[in-house]
Amino acid sequence: MDRTRATYHFQPEKNWMNDPNGPAVLGGKLHMFYQYNPFGASWGNMTWGHAVAENLVRWKRLEPALRPDAPYDKDGVFSGCCVVKEGIPHLLYTGVQPEVQCLAIGDAHGEHFQKYEGNPIIERLPGETLTGFRDPFAWEEDGKTYVVIGSGEPNKRGFAFVYRSEDLKTWERVGELCSKDDPQEDMWECPNFLRFPDGQALLLVSLMKAQGVFAMEGAYEDHRLHAGPMRPFDLGDSFYAPNTVRLADGRAILFGWMKETVPGREKAGWQGMLTLPREIVQHGDGGAGARPAAEVESLRGEKQIEKRNFTLRSGENPLKGLHSRCCEVLIEFEAGSSGQLHLELCKSPRGEEKAEVLYDGTADALYADTGRCGGRGRTGGYVQGRGRTRLRAFLDGSALEVYLNDRETLTTRLYPEREDADGLRLWAEGGVRVNLLQVYEMQSAYEEEKK
Repeated sequence: MDRTRATYHFQPEKNWMNDPNGPAVLGGKLHMFYQYNPFGASWGNMTWGHAVAENLVRWKRLEPALRPDAPYDKDGVFSGCCVVKEGIPHLLYTGVQPEVQCLAIGDAHGEHFQKYEGNPIIERLPGETLTGFRDPFAWEEDGKTYVVIGSGEPNKRGFAFVYRSEDLKTWERVGELCSKDDPQEDMWECPNFLRFPDGQALLLVSLMKAQGVFAMEGAYEDHRLHAGPMRPFDLGDSFYAPNTVRLADGRAILFGWMKETVPGREKAGWQGMLTLPREIVQHGDGGAGARPAAEVESLRGEKQIEKRNFTLRSGENPLKGLHSRCCEVLIEFEAGSSGQLHLELCKSPRGEEKAEVLYDGTADALYADTGRCGGRGRTGGYVQGRGRTRLRAFLDGSALEVYLNDRETLTTRLYPEREDADGLRLWAEGGVRVNLLQVYEMQSAYEEEKK
């Protein structure tokens, strides 16, 4: 039994996966595509894997939707999006090599897809020298479909192109959405562009050298984003290449790739999984954050503990006796200018193996340390804390997601080896007032496993 595999996060049955691609709702179900290697547990043979989810969280794995079998995508069917037009799914993706944008059209059920005979539909202009030209992401505006495509100039800057179309087959270049001068980060991967009713917009880009996701926010007008400075959109070391879908109720739901954080994981026969669905939240200060989609609560099983209104001090452990590698821990507490809250997970009886989530009120910071549990080590950063604070930690095999106040997220991985590394511990330095503590065992997300 591989205890590092997920129970309620999505991953294929075996082999390699990376970027989520083209999430879209058809017939009331979420269709998710993803970068997949059908032939092994390392990157290669890029294919679009396919799965569907009920209620965003209960998955059924399907046969791959797109394979690298045409002259324009023989070296890989890279990332992209899905546009549902008149009830029919249209997949926009990058074919390799060279990098060109392509179209595949599905049936009304999203079960079978046919590549457009006129592919490629978007090519770079003759003579252009770019670091990349890939990962289309679409939205509707003024009765037309727009896409943003990640690109950059070598050793100079990263930027995103904007194209538009009326029929998804013929496209014109509008210009650049925005750019940032940076000779190191000269390629923007997997751009996601979201507009809000107040005229503000959010652009997420994945940076290759930093291996992280960064956000830019600002006013959107005339197909340009007047963006403020870049900032990290996740504090961890295992979040990359997110993709977003707008639901009928207006929510923007994001899934990211949880990549492995240590080498050698291909020996397990698989690598990679997806985050839980995250709802993007626009805050009054102009910054956008994320929280678990409400549907995640439907995965809760038995409540292991609930305690209210107590002061937590060093030497105490209200989670004593609880053991799990598949749980949600919810803590609502009063975060002051001092005091530290420590949540230990996957703890062996003597602490030889353990991972720790730390909220540091003195530094206004959130960290996770997986160095004693097979992970890379400490990751995290500064947060906007103080006052009533809500922390939710989701542990699932080797996956750890932490959410703070519907704003910050921290995504990382841990790989405990000991069978008895499943203990939970909660303690504090300086005394922390806890308003609510809950622990839930989580249920399987896989439809085939529930029959």
